[in-house]
Amino acid sequence: MPNPFRIMFKPLIWTLLGVSAVYAILITPANPIMRIFRREISDIASNVIIGPYPVESDIKRLKDNGIVTIISLLDPNLPYENQLLKQEISLAKQYKLQLLNFPMASILGQKLGAYYENNAQAAADAIAKAKGKIYLHCYLGIHRVATVKDLLETRQIKVGHYTLQEGERNQQALHLDKAEKSYREGEDQQAKQHLDAIKQLSPAALLLYGWVDLRQGKIEAARKHFTSAATEMPQIAEPLLGLGYCSLRENNLASAEIYFSEVIKSDANNAEALNGMGQIRYRQSRLSEATDYLNRALHSNTQHVEAIATLKRIKGTP
Repeated sequence: MPNPFRIMFKPLIWTLLGVSAVYAILITPANPIMRIFRREISDIASNVIIGPYPVESDIKRLKDNGIVTIISLLDPNLPYENQLLKQEISLAKQYKLQLLNFPMASILGQKLGAYYENNAQAAADAIAKAKGKIYLHCYLGIHRVATVKDLLETRQIKVGHYTLQEGERNQQALHLDKAEKSYREGEDQQAKQHLDAIKQLSPAALLLYGWVDLRQGKIEAARKHFTSAATEMPQIAEPLLGLGYCSLRENNLASAEIYFSEVIKSDANNAEALNGMGQIRYRQSRLSEATDYLNRALHSNTQHVEAIATLKRIKGTP
């Protein structure tokens, strides 16, 4: 939640196996597809509608209600959000909607990058000049859209209010935020307590639960959570990564290769999948191939701890 949660992660993906900064960007509230907020798109009657990352059913509903432009605040510099943005661009083209992207990145509401404020202002400017109804979104529809919403309201531009009570929405987000924070700090039991407080686990929460279980060595529990997340969002790579690392921990290399290969098919530069393949080849003593995969992983994420460590071991191998 791949900062996304991208948690969020340079993003990043997976604190697993020493890549805490990477996982921190993958599942933070800056990450796109949390169905726990699916019903929390703001009232359709407004000219500027706000909400979370729109799946195809949301885009259909928005188009049916007169939306002509989507303003996305996802940041393509975050691998997880880059994948989601590509999907969104394709859907916008399919449904003949204009899509404008003003990248803004944050972790648990904390701004990342000098461009955050500039792009928030640029998004507000674009909305002010646009004709027709607009859908404004980030990942969850909480932190980044709030920044742009405040700018719009200073210009007397009406913005929709959430159809559910914002207090309910924020409470669920708060539990996930705290769970992510606890996980990054190594407090797995506290992370689980916060996740258990969520009435219905979202895909992002299921992912986080899976990584917590995996770090504790509870492979079957981790696999169950990753499998549930994969069922909820079959087009997203992160659950497959989790399942791949479950198989890797059990030294089931054939199974792990299937999962990592599937991710690489859709995202050839996915650092975690490339690292996973590198680990498989290393265990198979296919060191030339392992080196190639690990170098590719480092090309995507220069700080990948496990890839760096494994390459050092390979260089030290007779």
